[in-house]
Amino acid sequence: MTEELNLNELFANFVNFIARNNKLIFSIVLAGVIAVVIFQKLKTPYFETKAICMSGISEYERVEYEEDWLQRTAIDLINYLEINIENKDYKELSDLLGVELVVAEKIKKIEAEQLYQKDMNEEFFTLNKFEIMLTVFDNKIIREVQEGLIYYFDNNKYVSDYYKKFNEANEQIINDINHEMKLLEKIRVEGAKNSLDVSSSLKVINGQEKSEVSNQIILLSKYREEIKTQKDLLQPLSFVQNFAKVNQKEDDILVWGLLAGFISFLIGLLVALIKEVKKA
Repeated sequence: MTEELNLNELFANFVNFIARNNKLIFSIVLAGVIAVVIFQKLKTPYFETKAICMSGISEYERVEYEEDWLQRTAIDLINYLEINIENKDYKELSDLLGVELVVAEKIKKIEAEQLYQKDMNEEFFTLNKFEIMLTVFDNKIIREVQEGLIYYFDNNKYVSDYYKKFNEANEQIINDINHEMKLLEKIRVEGAKNSLDVSSSLKVINGQEKSEVSNQIILLSKYREEIKTQKDLLQPLSFVQNFAKVNQKEDDILVWGLLAGFISFLIGLLVALIKEVKKA
């Protein structure tokens, strides 16, 4: 009972203290909030956008990565750019992206993250895609930055060397398939002339599975088209979805306003307390 009375008395004294100094406390809180609003309005505005990408680097390397690491190299290359941004080394950033210095200076932040999807069992599995978050001070440079990222991947020596080897290997596979198809066609023609059945089954390894088929030419043709598609479309960096065009400026007025109001309120209490102590 005594503790309840003490708490009630303490609360009543606190309310009375605020009531006695309400003008002072309110003035300090108002000044703090206004200062934050003015700062947020005067500071350089920025724009946030996102894009969905994929990379064929893991395929070029021909390494059996774990599922979570399929896009790791590409993600690391994107996040490496943040070092230049944090250090304000815009000259190096402009060289890496192949953009003008004035464009590089308007990039506030760039970050890449692996994408996941939830299945029917409420478990997450890794997608072969990742997301790039881009923050810029000028929304007109978003397209240039996107093209700069493609340039960055295409001109990275590690990536370009592997990409070159990858294309050369695929070209050789295509040539070998064409040669094999010509031989099979020749064998069939010869077999037809001699009334022989040469359409027996053949096991062909396509890199993922072994299939027994009765028509080797059709299977080889299908595999050849898969290789061609992979060769033509599996780029160092591809945008599944381009960066969204944004016109809405981002600001933190609400968050910073509330924080400034709370801090100003504490400062107001301290100032009012000091004022009353001096009067006592």
